[in-house]
Amino acid sequence: MEYSQESIPTIRSEMSIALHGPDTPFRHHTVIRQYVEDLLNRNGYQNLVEYNTTVERAVKNPKTGKWELVLRRAGKLGGYDYWWSETFDALVVASGHFSVPYIPSIPGLKEWIDKDPESVLHTKQYRGPERYRGKKVVTVGASVSAADTAVSLIGSAQSPIYAVVRGRYNPYFGDYAFRHPSINRKPPISRVSSDNRQRTVYFEDGTSVSDVDYIIFGTGFTWALPYLPDIPTRNNRIPDLYLHVFHQNDPTLAFLGAVGAGLTFKIFEWQAVAAARVLAGKAQLPPLEEQQKWEQDRIAKKGDGPAFSVINPDFREYFETLRQLAGNPKAGEPGRVLPPFEQEWLDLFNAGHERRIRMWQKANEAAAKSKL
Repeated sequence: MEYSQESIPTIRSEMSIALHGPDTPFRHHTVIRQYVEDLLNRNGYQNLVEYNTTVERAVKNPKTGKWELVLRRAGKLGGYDYWWSETFDALVVASGHFSVPYIPSIPGLKEWIDKDPESVLHTKQYRGPERYRGKKVVTVGASVSAADTAVSLIGSAQSPIYAVVRGRYNPYFGDYAFRHPSINRKPPISRVSSDNRQRTVYFEDGTSVSDVDYIIFGTGFTWALPYLPDIPTRNNRIPDLYLHVFHQNDPTLAFLGAVGAGLTFKIFEWQAVAAARVLAGKAQLPPLEEQQKWEQDRIAKKGDGPAFSVINPDFREYFETLRQLAGNPKAGEPGRVLPPFEQEWLDLFNAGHERRIRMWQKANEAAAKSKL
């Protein structure tokens, strides 16, 4: 989902064309990376960016009302890290929530990792099937990354690939990826054992798989804001946010991308424009009581966990709420005009999912026929 005024290049990889046809909507990750970089470069915005820099700490000074950031750039000054601080009027947190992998607590897993840390990884670290050629692999998870990983291992890893799923599949894709004859679905793991270097995975139904070479977790990510010590997280979400963007306790603090299933990148644009106009004093937030009520109503509807931040299926309502809050710049005033939500965006989004499902169905049918 591209930005409203900046189109994603129509460069299509040979692999994507082979899998989805000449009009494939999917792009290689290098194309998307260049697209994002070009957004900064096109108007000289790169001069406003500190590259290769981490925010070590961000705290608001209660006396000045300013945000004080401690920054670090590694390897500068003859190999030494360079540390410095800067002060800002407002802070927009856009670091996302797909950085710190979530690994479930499983009896015996710590001992396994201590003995052979490279045999357990998260899909964030997965870079293709070659490393696992001829190896016995167990994948864990039932959503996007776990499905893609399990399917990509077919033909490289030992057959079958053992896929641990709880029965709760991605709502967009279902279980089609896991229906392949070379994938053996298993229930949740009860424990693992690495005694005498005999690595065995035990499942809740009493079965087990021995001589396992790798366990790959596709179990999602967890919210982590180590540089914001005064902003807590709860149940894998950030509490006290209005519209998933504006912190109710501090009008100078905003978050972008604190949502799930939300039409990337387009939803970021809507959030960014709304946040920019509020912080610039061009748009006004409702009273605090109304912001708090919005959150409480959503907790009652979605729960106080990860589902709270999932936009699906309320795309139109959410996009239009942000657009109305942002308003339009006055004549001659800088700023972006957000267009009304279009059903075509959601139709294209869903059509992409349907193509992936057809890809898996075709592969499953071909594999089943080859076994006859």
